[in-house]
Amino acid sequence: MELLYVQEHLSCYNYEKGDRPTIERISLKKGQEWEIFPIDNKAIFTLSGSLCFSFGENSNKIMEPRKIMLIPAGSEYKCVAETDCELNVIRLHNTKQLCDCFSLDALLKEEKDGFNNISSLLDINERVNSFLSFLNTCIGDGLKCTYYFELKAKEFYFLLRAYYTKKDLLRFFYPILSKDISFSDLVLKNHYKTKTVQELANVTNYSLSGFQKRFKKVFGVSAYQWMKDERSKSIYHQINSTDKSFKEISEEYGFSSPSHFNDFCKANFGLTPGKIRRKKPEPKA
Repeated sequence: MELLYVQEHLSCYNYEKGDRPTIERISLKKGQEWEIFPIDNKAIFTLSGSLCFSFGENSNKIMEPRKIMLIPAGSEYKCVAETDCELNVIRLHNTKQLCDCFSLDALLKEEKDGFNNISSLLDINERVNSFLSFLNTCIGDGLKCTYYFELKAKEFYFLLRAYYTKKDLLRFFYPILSKDISFSDLVLKNHYKTKTVQELANVTNYSLSGFQKRFKKVFGVSAYQWMKDERSKSIYHQINSTDKSFKEISEEYGFSSPSHFNDFCKANFGLTPGKIRRKKPEPKA
C-alpha cells in the first residue's frame, strides 16, 4: 500500500525530521564501522547479518542475527559489520516501567545469584519479529510520524512484559537497573557531559551534599569513585577499540603529558597504552 496524502505528512510538525528519531532503520555493508555514543538508552535489533562490537575492556563480541542488545545511555560502543546488516534502533526514552503495573526496578527481585554489569542479548522471538516486520513495512511506506514511533516504542515494552521471562529481562536491563531508576537514569544520561562531581550535581540540579548522599545510596559507591571508574573505562575503550593516537587520547582526557597518561594506564590497567593496543584480539575472519 502507498502512504496517502504524503505532503500532509511531510509538512506535519509531528513528522520525524530530526537526527535522533525514536525509531530508525539502519543498513550496514560488510566491514562498515558504526560508532555508538547514545544520549538515551537504545535497543539494537539485528534483523539480518551480524555485528562485531567492542566496548570498554570487551573486544570483538559477536551479535548474531535476530538478537536484541541494550546500549546504555552515555556508553561508548564501536561496531563493525561482519556481513551486510539490516538493523532497527529504538530509543528507550522511558526506562522506568514496562507497563503501568510493572516497574523495571521490580526485576531486581529476580536477582538471586548475581550478575555482571554487561547486558545479555535477547532473542527476537515470534511476536517481536511480527512487530518489527509491520513497523518496517510502515517505515518503508514513508510513515515516520513521531507520535506513531512513540506508540510503537511503548508497544515494544508491552511485548517484553508479555513474552519474555523476568530472568531474561533482568539480564537484558541489568546495566541500567537500580532501586531508584529516576536518579540513576539522570546520572547515566548526564555524566559524560561533566568532569567533576560538582559539575554533575549542578547538571542534575542537586546540592553537592544531597547529590553525594543519594548517589552513594543508589550506586553503592561514592560519586567520585564511580566517575573515576567510568573515565577509566572510556579511556580503555579509546585505546582498545579506536585508531586514535595516544597523544590524541591523552589530550582529549586532559593529561598534562604523555608520561602522565602512560603512568595512569600502568596504574589503572597494569599495562602501558601500547601493550593494551597490541594485546587486543584480532577480529574473526
